[in-house]
Parts: sequence; C-alpha cells; structure tokens
Amino acid sequence: MSIVRSTTVALSAALAFAGTLVTGASTANAEHRPAAMSAVTMAASGKTTQRIASGRTAPGEGWQLYVNNSPGLYIDIDTSAAHFTGDPIYTASVAGAAHQFELTGTNTVYQPTATGFRVYIRWSNGEPLTVEDAVTYGWYVNWIGVDQP
Repeated sequence: MSIVRSTTVALSAALAFAGTLVTGASTANAEHRPAAMSAVTMAASGKTTQRIASGRTAPGEGWQLYVNNSPGLYIDIDTSAAHFTGDPIYTASVAGAAHQFELTGTNTVYQPTATGFRVYIRWSNGEPLTVEDAVTYGWYVNWIGVDQP
C-alpha cells in the first residue's frame, strides 16, 4: 500500500473514530494544559503502523492571555495520552457556543511536538480579546493527530 493511500486510510479512520469518542478526561499538567477528551486508534499498512489520536479541550478552559499588536489568547494542547513516537501532523479547529467565526488563527498549529501543540487566536477586527471571552463563549479546540513514526 502506498504512503498516500496509507495516510488517506489513516485519516479516514481518524475522522470516523472521532465521531464515536468515549469520554476519557485526562488530568491537566503543570504547564496549564487543560483536561481533554481523547481517543487513540492504530492504522497498519505494510511494515509500518500509524498512531492516530483525536480529542478536544474543555469548553472555556486553559486559555491564556498574550499581548502582541493587540491582546489575544493562546492555549496549549496536551496530546501526551496519545503516546506519539514521532512528530505528528496535527489538524485543529476552534469551536464553541458563539463568535468563533469572528476569530483568526482558529486552525493554525504552533510548536507541534509528540506531546502537544499551541493555538493562538485573536479577533479578526483587531479588538482586544480576553480570557473572559473564551469562557463566556465556551471556546475549545478539536484536534486530530497522525503520528509519523
């Protein structure tokens, strides 16, 4: 099976599996990473096995303030429960009860490692964004990771 086909099968499995997540909250670590629901599955092709994991952060939790040109927020996503062994490819999106369509940065992954990554967001109009906004609107991050062993 080719690498492209293997990756396609793996991503399809991850998307299908993400729809049937079982609640399994993990404990937030010392770096203020929020508790997350996650699931892990394996896809084998030929001589390699890819680890695929998905999860989400708790609504409104874990967001931290940062100040650049205008105040925005970031969140560190803990994926250590997936036990990735290589540098995974992550896909992320910000979801919530309201106003996430007015944000920028909602699907951009920063500092990806085997144990997590970071997402930065801000209002698309440049207005200041606060932690209270994230709490009020219940924003959280959905993610899928595909390990590259």
